[in-house]
Amino acid sequence: MTQSSPSHSPQSDPHTRTDTSDSSASSPTPSTDDAVITPPPSPRRVQGSLAGSTWVGLIIGALLLILLIVFIVQNQQPATVTLLAWDFTLSAGLIYLLFAIFGALIMALVGGVRMIQLRRQVRQ
Repeated sequence: MTQSSPSHSPQSDPHTRTDTSDSSASSPTPSTDDAVITPPPSPRRVQGSLAGSTWVGLIIGALLLILLIVFIVQNQQPATVTLLAWDFTLSAGLIYLLFAIFGALIMALVGGVRMIQLRRQVRQ
């Protein structure tokens, strides 16, 4: 038993031509040779978002915080720091944490000054 699918019918086959004797009386029909074949749509790529980037940043920050807490707990021996006229005796881990915060504040200050400079250049 042989079945013919609609895709293989003589009307849809581009190589099969039907011969009409009176072509001027009938309306012109577009041939399948004139049809433009478009490729199937490609899968859409999802664009990144600010919320997604923030979420990744929060996860990385939480992991770094855990590492920092472990570092502070493991470095509990007392250390003395002399800064100008002050003497501090604190645990080594806490001293490292304070100086890391101090360095981050300096870095943020420098970044803020640079942002202000760029805004002034854009306005001019």
